Amino acid sequence: MLLWPVIYPLISIVIVPSIMFFVINMLIYNHVRLSSRRVQLQTISGSVQQRKIINHRDVALLRHMILMFCIFVGGWAPIYILSIFFYYMPVNAIVDLCVTIWCELALLFDIIDLFLYNHELRMYLKIFICNIFNCK
Repeated sequence: MLLWPVIYPLISIVIVPSIMFFVINMLIYNHVRLSSRRVQLQTISGSVQQRKIINHRDVALLRHMILMFCIFVGGWAPIYILSIFFYYMPVNAIVDLCVTIWCELALLFDIIDLFLYNHELRMYLKIFICNIFNCK
């Protein structure tokens, strides 16, 4: 039996984007880390030293990236792993529906998290909603 038609969606939709997600996030993290180091340069006795300690901002960014990655993989991997089981044995339709809803919820959580994490967008939406409902 060929597994390639079943494994191909798992590779193309979960594994390859996960690798791309990881590489891009590491580039972002590296850029933020280097910019933090440039800002936090300290002059001690005429020489310039850089702090080796990871600051709170870098840890928060790293934690957020890991959370987004876990939500993505945890949401999308089960539906494609379940398709491998479909290939060998029938799976209850309710299980398929639950895993599909789980996928959609993971996408929704990622979108909501991005909206909540973006301070400027959050402030804009707050002002916009207050203008619509005439609140102060």
